[in-house]
Amino acid sequence: MPIRITGLNSGLDTEAIISALVSSYNYKTQKYKKAQTKLSWKQDAWKTLNTKIYSLYNSVGNMRFSNAYNLKSTTVSDSTKATVTAGSSAPNGTQKLNIIQIAQAGYLTGAELDKSTTTGTTLAELGYTGGNGTINLTKGDGTTTQITVTQGTTVSSFISSLKSAGVNASYDDVNHRIYVSSEKTGADNDFTLTGANVDGANALYALGLNVESDATKATYQSYAKYVGATTADTQAAVSAALEAYRNALAAYEAASAQNANLSATYGYASAYTAMMDALNNTSLSDTEKTKLQTLLGMTAKERTTSIMDADGNVYSYATTDKDGNKIYSYKDESGATKYIEAVDTYTGSDGKTYSLNDDGTYTDGTNTYKATKEKDADGNVLYVNTADENDKITIEKSTAYYEAEATQQNTPYYKCVDADGNEYVQSETSNGYYVDTDGNRYRLNTSTNSLFQVDENGKDVNKNEWIKATSVTRIKETVYEQTTGTALADTGRASDVLTELKEASGLSANDYKTLTANVAAVNSYEAAEDTLDASDAYARANIVADIKNAYANNGTAGVTDLTNAYASAITANKETMATSQETMDEHSVLATIAAMEKDSAEEAQAIADFVTQAEAANNISSSVSYNTNAKKIDGQDAVIKLNGVTYTGDSNSFSINGLSITAQAETGDGDANAITITTSTDTQGIYDKIKDFLTQYNALINEITSLYNADSAKGYEPLTDEEKDSLSETEIEKWEEKIKASLLRRDNSLESVMNAMTSAMSKGVKIGDKTYYLSSFGINTLGYLNAPENEQNAYHIYGDEDDAATAGKDDKLMAAITADPDTVVEFMQNLATNLYNAVGDKMKSTTLSSVYTVYNDKEMASEYSDYTDLIKKWEEKLQKQEDYYYEKFSAMETALAKLNSQSSSLSSLLGG
Repeated sequence: MPIRITGLNSGLDTEAIISALVSSYNYKTQKYKKAQTKLSWKQDAWKTLNTKIYSLYNSVGNMRFSNAYNLKSTTVSDSTKATVTAGSSAPNGTQKLNIIQIAQAGYLTGAELDKSTTTGTTLAELGYTGGNGTINLTKGDGTTTQITVTQGTTVSSFISSLKSAGVNASYDDVNHRIYVSSEKTGADNDFTLTGANVDGANALYALGLNVESDATKATYQSYAKYVGATTADTQAAVSAALEAYRNALAAYEAASAQNANLSATYGYASAYTAMMDALNNTSLSDTEKTKLQTLLGMTAKERTTSIMDADGNVYSYATTDKDGNKIYSYKDESGATKYIEAVDTYTGSDGKTYSLNDDGTYTDGTNTYKATKEKDADGNVLYVNTADENDKITIEKSTAYYEAEATQQNTPYYKCVDADGNEYVQSETSNGYYVDTDGNRYRLNTSTNSLFQVDENGKDVNKNEWIKATSVTRIKETVYEQTTGTALADTGRASDVLTELKEASGLSANDYKTLTANVAAVNSYEAAEDTLDASDAYARANIVADIKNAYANNGTAGVTDLTNAYASAITANKETMATSQETMDEHSVLATIAAMEKDSAEEAQAIADFVTQAEAANNISSSVSYNTNAKKIDGQDAVIKLNGVTYTGDSNSFSINGLSITAQAETGDGDANAITITTSTDTQGIYDKIKDFLTQYNALINEITSLYNADSAKGYEPLTDEEKDSLSETEIEKWEEKIKASLLRRDNSLESVMNAMTSAMSKGVKIGDKTYYLSSFGINTLGYLNAPENEQNAYHIYGDEDDAATAGKDDKLMAAITADPDTVVEFMQNLATNLYNAVGDKMKSTTLSSVYTVYNDKEMASEYSDYTDLIKKWEEKLQKQEDYYYEKFSAMETALAKLNSQSSSLSSLLGG
C-alpha cells in the first residue's frame, strides 16, 4: 500500500473524510466477512455434532443383531484346573470337563560338561575325536534337519545350528549344560536329536545331548529296520519300501480326489435336477434350453457385451474395425477363432437411411438432424433438421450380424528393432520418422540400417551417435471383412436373446428364480478343475455325463438312485486312504526321496545316502555311549474330555461349541474327577448393554435439544479486528461464545434429525401378538413438566441405582431380562433397527449433503466459497474507491500548494 501524506496545504483530515466517503463499501466488506465467519463457526458446530450422530449410528447398527446381546456368564468348579469363557453360542447349563493331559513342549536338559566349557569351546576340547559327524534333528511331524559337525565346531555354532533347525537352544555357563526345547507345545512340535552316523552320535555324547529314550530308539529303528545282511540287501529293502510308499501315496491321492468329486456331486445332482425340472416346465426346444442355461450362467455385464449366434455360441467383443463396426470373436472346440461383425443401420421415419456422426447428429448426406427434448406419440425422440426447424423426424437403430474373417495386411509403415530389443515405430502421425517409447524421433538410413535421432525440425541431433537396427519389418494390421452378404438369423446381443427366451419360456417368477440359482451351481461344478485323469470313472466329466444320462433315462429318481450308490464308493475310498496312510506312516522317513523324480540321478544318490545312514543307525546302538546324566521330556498334546467326548490339541486352549477352555492342570478321568462348567445368560451384561446404549442416546439427544432451544443471539455478530481492540480477551470470548451457542437454534436440519430419533424411539414393536414399547420394560422419559431443561427427550430406566430420578422405582427391565431375555433382546433389535434406519435416512447423500452427513455440508461449502468471492469483490471496490478519493484530494493539495506559492511570490513582489 502506498504511503499517503495528505492535508499539508488544506489542513483537512483527508483520511477521516475519505473513510467516511467509502464507509458504505467498507460496511459491505465487513458484513460479508462477519457472515463468512459465522458460517465457518456453524460448519464446525455441525461437524462436531455429526461425528457424535455417526458414532451413535454405528453403535446402533451393531445392536440390530442378536449376537450383540448373547452375553454369557460362566463359572468353573475348580479354576486351578481350567479357565473357561463362554461365547454367544454357548448353551446354558452344566457340563463336565476332565483334563486328561496337559500340552507341553519337548525339553532336553544336557549332561553337565566340564566346568571350563564356554560357548567358544570346540568339540575337540570336549573329547570328540571323530571326523565329519552328522546329527539329525527330527520333529514330531517327521521333518528332519541335518547338522554337520567337526572337531572345530564350537558350542556356540552348534547352538546356532539348532536354532536354525527350529528349536530353542542355549548354554548355561553357571550349570555348564546345554538346554534344548521345542518352540511350541504339542507332539508334532517335539524333537529328537540322533546321530545320522556314528561320529554324529559321538559328537552328541561329547555335547552331553545323546539321550537314550524310547523316542531316540524309535528314530534309529525307523532307519535301521531296512538293514539287511549286505549293503545290497539294504538297498533292495529301501527301494521296495520306496515303491510301496509311492504306490500308497498315489492310491491315497486318487481316493481323496475321487471323494472330493463324489462329495460335491450331491449338491451338483440336486442343482442339476432342479434346473432340468424347471427347464422341462417350459415350451422351449432343446437348443433353446441350452441357450437359456448358457445365458443364465453369464453375468449381466457379459450378456450386455456379448453376442449369441443361432447355435448358442457366445462371441465376446474383440475390437472395432476401421468403419466403426464392432467385431466379436469365439473359439470353437478345435481352438479356431471365428468372428462376427455387427453393422448398425439408422432409418428415419421419412424412410431414408442415415449415418451417425461423431457429435451424435445424423445425416443422410444432405441434411443433418440433431436431437430435441421433444418426443412423438410413441415416446420416440424427435430429431430436427438443423437447416429447417419445422422438419422433424424419428430415427430407429437396427443391428445386423454377419460372419467375418480376419486377415493380416501390410501397412505403409515400418518398425525397427535394435540389438537390445528396443522398438522404433512409424505411424500415421510420425511424418515418416521412427518413434521410441519415450517419444524421441529418429530417421533411418536405409543403406546402413542406422537410426539417427532428430529434433522437432527434423535435423540430426548428433550424427556421431547412431543406433544399429538389427531388423526392419513392415507393420501389419488386422483387417476384418464380411464373408457373407446375408445377415445371420437368430443372432443378437446375449442380453436380448435372454429376454426373448425368458418371455418364450412361460416360466413363473419363482421357477425362473430357481432356475437361475441352480444354473450357477451346475456351472460351478462342471467348470471346477479336476486332478483326476479323464479315464477315471469318478472324474468330474464322467460324473457329469452319468448324472445327465440318469436324468435323461429316469428323471430325478434316476439321479437319486445313481448318487445313492456313491456312498459305498466314498466308504471304500476312505478305507483305501486309511490303509495307504498306514503304509506312508510306516515309511515316513522316505517321504523326501519319494518326492524326487523316479530313477533320476538325484534319487539314486539320495537312496545311497539313506542306505549309509540306515547302516549307521544300526551300528550306533552297539557302539555309542549315552549321557546318563541328560534328561529328555517329550513334547505332548493336550487331551481333554468334555461331556465324555475326547478332544486333542497341540496347545492347552480349546474352542468347543461356544466355550473357550484353557487347560491348566490334570484332573484325572471319570465323572468323580470331573470339574463342572456352568453357563447361563448374563442378565447383568444385557442390562448394561441397554443402559450403555441409552446413556449414549441421552447424551446426544440432550445436546441436540439444547442446541435447538438455545437462546437467541440477535444483535450479536462476529467482531472485526477494530472492535476486538476495544475489548478484553474475556469479553471477546464471552461475545463469541454467545453467538456460537445459538448457531443451530431452530435449525430445520437439526429439527428433522431430532424428530426422526425421538419418533424411532417411541415406536412400538410387535412380538407375537403383543406390541411392546420402551415403557413396557420400565424405560420412560420424565416428561416436559418433570424433566430438567432440554432433557425432556432423554430416557430413564426405572430402578437404575445410578439415576437419582428413577432409582426408587421397580426395576422392570432387569425383571423382564431375567424372566424372558429373548423378548427383551428381540425388542431391542427392532428398536435399534428403527433408529438405525431413521438416522441412516438423514445421512444419505444428496445434491446438498455428502453421505453419512445429516447437514447440508455441500451447500455450506459452496456458500463459504461465494462469500470469499464477494469479500474479494468488495475489497477491490473499496480499494478502488479509496484510490479515487485520494487522487482527488492529492490534486487539490497540489493546486493549493501552487496557489500558496504564487501568493507568496506576489506578496514578495509587492513588498509584503
